[in-house]
Formats: sequence, structure tokens, C-alpha cells
Amino acid sequence: MTKWLKTVLPWLIIAVGLATIIYPRITGTPLFPVFNYDNPATTDYNELMDYAFWQVPFVYIFSYITRAWGPLALAFVLGGVLSAFVPKETMKKYLSSNHFYSFVLAGIFAPALTVCSCAMIPIFGGLLMSGAGIGPALTFLLMAPAANIMALIFTATIISPKIMVFRLAFSLVGAIAIGYLISRTRWGKEQETKYAGITAVSVEEVKFNFHEKSWNAMKEAGILAKLVLPYLGVGIFIISFIERYLPTEIVVNYLSGTTGVALGAVIGVPTYTPTLVEVFLVRGLIAKGMSAAAALAFLIGAPMASIPSMLGVSRIIGWKVVINYAVLAVVAAFIAGLVYQTFIVTL
Repeated sequence: MTKWLKTVLPWLIIAVGLATIIYPRITGTPLFPVFNYDNPATTDYNELMDYAFWQVPFVYIFSYITRAWGPLALAFVLGGVLSAFVPKETMKKYLSSNHFYSFVLAGIFAPALTVCSCAMIPIFGGLLMSGAGIGPALTFLLMAPAANIMALIFTATIISPKIMVFRLAFSLVGAIAIGYLISRTRWGKEQETKYAGITAVSVEEVKFNFHEKSWNAMKEAGILAKLVLPYLGVGIFIISFIERYLPTEIVVNYLSGTTGVALGAVIGVPTYTPTLVEVFLVRGLIAKGMSAAAALAFLIGAPMASIPSMLGVSRIIGWKVVINYAVLAVVAAFIAGLVYQTFIVTL
């Protein structure tokens, strides 16, 4: 592959991915052909019922591929670009619990890391060992899976741009507030003191030119794809059966109203979903009758406070801190859902 093609390729993929998102918003029609198994004119009938058991996941996955390949390519390559072009050591340098702007910076930089809550655990430990305060490090830990760039793109494309905006806003406010509050607790200060004496070896960043960084972005995108796509495929496979067989009455009765918001915030704790899978799960539940407010609560609470993630993090900072931030995460998700239910309501 020639040097100029390696340089242009990631930016070309980003441009095409953006076009697949923007063009339908302007014209009302998709840029490329889309397979719809459902009929937009009917809302009281599930067209997946027309397919045999073994056909359901293939029909469901093919429908999503035709709609989501552009945003998916954009998300992976954009994640690679952020990883290749944003200096990681610079991010660590400014994350101190002594300054409030550090919490804001952690919340703003975190979406650049397109990882799920479990993949954030070693990054979180690395931040603490490199000298970051526990508050900004926690903000980073919570914000990356709750509102990373890929999750936001997919939320806007698969669910709605409105939900995406509120997911970003409430995740940012919640992650900053939780990190700040934990840094002020006795348990948080104890853990920060524990890691204060540990100094990670600082390695000077290798200077790459624009061409090399562009090609590295493609390599990073490939690594992200290998990590995410297997889990994404399995998740969508399972979700296809949920949408096909889960009785609509159960979702309407229990995942709507204030009770639905509370359940949406809480069920994410035992229900671990790798990054992006939660978007497809919520889309399927919305089709069954889940309210937009309950969906928002789930999208915020689930990535922040899943049991597998908490088990891993507890090995680094202990259960007292973990339980405190998990409770605060559920409360933040519940408040987000209530605000959305009160003032926005619709998708």
C-alpha cells in the first residue's frame, strides 16, 4: 500500500462514515440501501414473528449491518485517530484532585478511549500509579464507558440524537460529581495517599509525523475492532431473541414511568454489556415499549456500575470506595431519567 493511500485512508473512512449519518438527516433517505425487517407503518406488530427461530438472529444482524456499517467504521477509525493523535502522558499530567479543572479535563478526555467498563480497569490503575488523583481518575473510569465516542455515535444513529446529547451531558456531570465527592471522602483520601508514593516510569513519547500517525490510527482502529466486534456480534445475536420473544406487556408495565426509570438505573448493575451492546439492547427494549427516560437511565447506569467492573476496581481501591461510587452512579442515572421524563419525554 502506497504512503499517500495509508495517509488518506483513515480520513476517507471518516468522511464516508459521516456522510452515512448526515445524508439521511438532510434528505430523509439513506445514502446506501438499507434492509428493514420491520414495517414503519405498523407499531403494534413485531415483524420478527414472521421468521423462523433460526432465521431471527441473521435477519436482525443483517438489518443492523446495512444501517450501522457507516457509523461503525467511523467510530472505530475515529477512536483510532484519537488514540494515535492525543498524547496520553499529557492527559495524566493534569489529573490532580487539588484542582477542579482536573475533573473537567478527565471528563472531557475520557470519551477518546473507546473501551468498556472492564477494559478501563487497567487504565484506571495506570492513572493512579502515574500520579493522578483518585477523583479525576474515577471521573475517567466512569466517563469512558458511559459516553465514549463510539457509544455516542451509535446512540445517535440507532436510538436518537436527543438521547445521545442527554447521555453525554448527564454522564459528564455525573462522572465529575462522583469523582469530586469520592475524592473528599476519608476512604478516597486514604487510597490517594496510598498511591501518592508510587511513581510510574515516564517514557518520552515517540514523535511521529502526520503520515505515521494516520497509519497508526488505522492500526489502533483494527485493535479496537478485534476487541469489540466479537462481543458486539454475540450481544446483537442474543438481543435479537429478546426483541423477538420478550412479551411487550412486561416491558410496558415495568420499564416505563418512574418505576421504569428506577429499574433502568438499577438493572445495569448485574447486567454487564460490553461497549456498544447496551445501545442495541436498549433499542430492542424501546421497540418493546421501554420509555425514553428509562432507556437513558440504563445507558448511564449500566456502563458506570456493572458488577464485573466493580469486582476488578475493588482490587485497586477497595470495596468502600467502590460501593460509594456505584451507589452514586445509580443515583445519577436515576436523576437523569427523572429529568428527562419530566422535561423531554420523547425520543
